[in-house]
Amino acid sequence: MRRTVTETDPSLMNTVPNAEGGSAPTPAPASAPAPAPSQAGAKFDALVGTTLAERYEIIRRIGEGGMGAVYEARHTIIGKRVAIKVLLEKFLENEELIARLLQEARLASSIGHQNIVDVTDFGTTRDGRAFVVMEFLEGEPLSELIMRDAPLPVERSLAIVKQVASALGAAHAKGIVHRDVKPENVYLVRRGDLDFVKVVDFGVSKAVRTQEETGSEWARLTRTGAVLGTPLFMSPEQAGGSEDLDARADIWATALILYECLTGELPFRGNNYLGVIAQIRTKDVQPPSALRPELGIPDAVDRMVMHGLEKDRTRRYQHMAAFEQDIERLLAGDADVALDGGAEPASPPRASRRWPWHLAVAAVFALGIGSASMLARGGKETPDLVVPARAPAPPKPRVPPPPVPEQARPVAGSPPGPPSDHVRRPGKSHALRPPVVAQEAPPPVKKSKADDKIAPSPYNAPKAP
Repeated sequence: MRRTVTETDPSLMNTVPNAEGGSAPTPAPASAPAPAPSQAGAKFDALVGTTLAERYEIIRRIGEGGMGAVYEARHTIIGKRVAIKVLLEKFLENEELIARLLQEARLASSIGHQNIVDVTDFGTTRDGRAFVVMEFLEGEPLSELIMRDAPLPVERSLAIVKQVASALGAAHAKGIVHRDVKPENVYLVRRGDLDFVKVVDFGVSKAVRTQEETGSEWARLTRTGAVLGTPLFMSPEQAGGSEDLDARADIWATALILYECLTGELPFRGNNYLGVIAQIRTKDVQPPSALRPELGIPDAVDRMVMHGLEKDRTRRYQHMAAFEQDIERLLAGDADVALDGGAEPASPPRASRRWPWHLAVAAVFALGIGSASMLARGGKETPDLVVPARAPAPPKPRVPPPPVPEQARPVAGSPPGPPSDHVRRPGKSHALRPPVVAQEAPPPVKKSKADDKIAPSPYNAPKAP
């Protein structure tokens, strides 16, 4: 599928200048014999054997991209092997592409990350073609590994893409968006049994900075409505020609690389450029586990990939650091990733697990109301589960009121009226105690001996001698 689309996209084909100054495909007829290496070098690689800037001897041609060809070279003074990217001859007078190549050198060298190819020099050839000198990488692009061995194991896929995310996260921290992230621009350097990633080709990258920081040349390099990058890995907003591309476009492409590593396929199928663009913008992406159910791809990996492939970039991962962190958690065995958007969470929402607590609170309230109603009916029933905090105090004993002495009683025949509040005693008067309420009698008070001796009432009739 990818080979078909690549062959129909002229910008991705190896081309050579023809007699009219244009370009033509390089494949020769099947019956034609392959040219000898010397003839091929003389015909297609005029730079082989020459020395650039009086210090870089071109040894052989490694490959070719949309803007330039890449050569292996040797530094004539220190003998170090380097890779040199030279702008194609057909773009000799294209000032914009020359500026892009210079931009690639500046941006890549300014990031300073171990997973980004190191750019060491810049210059021009004798015929005026610009070139960039980079570190020489021994390995292969990720695209070749995918075509040969995909689907890759989950752990290996995650380990590779984690390094890609780390490199792009460092670029984003510098205000640089790559905009052409694809397996062809991810180079694998073998270090023992591990894959070490180098991200290359910042040729269509964009510096997302202010006009004062970048200057007017960046506006020329990112024309309004220009669709730059490889169509298969464009984000929906990039495919639609959006003017405000940001780091989320690289997040989409990185998630799509992981998708292809896991399944060996891409979710968009088309026979031409426009067909692929239309599917990127409208077709729903099938989860990796649904596309290849026999591979047993974990649900957590599914969620993370689909979260990175949200067509609405506001629902996608907002920062590459978050995407990289979720990869680290998956590699550590933590499946609780990508639960803030994208796919549905694997476990129920937190609110749905609160019903036991709500039920317990309701039971306590019901129990309290029942207890109160039974106590109001006389306390004949006691709930089994109610334990009083403390025993009630025993009722106070009721004390009968003291008898009223006869001397204090009113004289017969006296006019009716309220009982007297005082008893007349010789020398002083004492107030009587207030009447005792039957419901709550006061505690008994010890009386003095003087109180026991009540003087005769002056209101009583004197007795006959």
